[in-house]
Amino acid sequence: MRILHLSDSHLGRTLRVRGAPRGWTRALDHRAAVEHAVLAAGPVDLVVHTGDLFDRSRPPRAEVAQAAGWLVGLAQRVPVVVLRGNHDRRGLSRTVPVTTPGLHVVDHATRLVVAGLTLACVPFLSDAAGWAAAALRAVGPGADLLLCHQAVDGCHVPGVGGRSGFTFRVGAQRDTIGARHLPPGVTHLLCGHLHPRQVVGLGPATVVMPGSTERTSFSEREQVKGAALWELTSTVTWRWLDLPSRPMAVVAGPHDLGRLRPGTLTRLATPDPALEAEAMARGAWLVGAPTGAPPPAPRPPQRQVGLFG
Repeated sequence: MRILHLSDSHLGRTLRVRGAPRGWTRALDHRAAVEHAVLAAGPVDLVVHTGDLFDRSRPPRAEVAQAAGWLVGLAQRVPVVVLRGNHDRRGLSRTVPVTTPGLHVVDHATRLVVAGLTLACVPFLSDAAGWAAAALRAVGPGADLLLCHQAVDGCHVPGVGGRSGFTFRVGAQRDTIGARHLPPGVTHLLCGHLHPRQVVGLGPATVVMPGSTERTSFSEREQVKGAALWELTSTVTWRWLDLPSRPMAVVAGPHDLGRLRPGTLTRLATPDPALEAEAMARGAWLVGAPTGAPPPAPRPPQRQVGLFG
């Protein structure tokens, strides 16, 4: 049994960029990442996505249509399980075609039997006690794997650019779960939510977080992105599946310009017209308004509705 474990694809993510080709949007990178993961994984028996399929709870209609088509096509070849994450807080059943055979959309804690496996599926919950109760119901008399989208005690977000990192601890954050929140018998958690890939021990269980499939911010510019591939035989093993990511760079001075390549998403540490001009001359794509430009006028909010309700 081979499982492709995706998470935190943040489809539809936008970014204001100067210098990119006409028609390019950051959403194209995020869409390409999930499609590339499926191709790179090769034949699998199950695909799971552990939350934050979309970047917003009201994703753009074009991204909903693209994601729906991709999920339907994938589910025609292999069973697919998709969990609601904190960014999908309105529920995925509003935006994806839940009646598609082979596609299991999980907005509430549930127990599924898919591809011969019993899966306890627990979407994001805002408090650890509520998560524990939901997980206990989903596991029931036993489950082969627990799928979730949650912060876990001991998981870590590294610092970048001289900033210190951050480690999650039970009690310090309301939604962080620990060993005491696990139902009896759970040994493997396929987990989303944290964007740097990592493996965390939680009492008798192992938590595998593949991280986001593409970089979502400059704080992730040094992180390798991808997915996880699981093998379930007489033992349970996994390995990372690396994916190409859009390069990102922060330019603090002329010494940083040598790292720029065409298509690098680039942010200036401080406004500097000369550095800005040189970065763009090297083919970098600048993030943010031009140096000295007035701030854009605020736009009225627009309600965006999914294609499937």
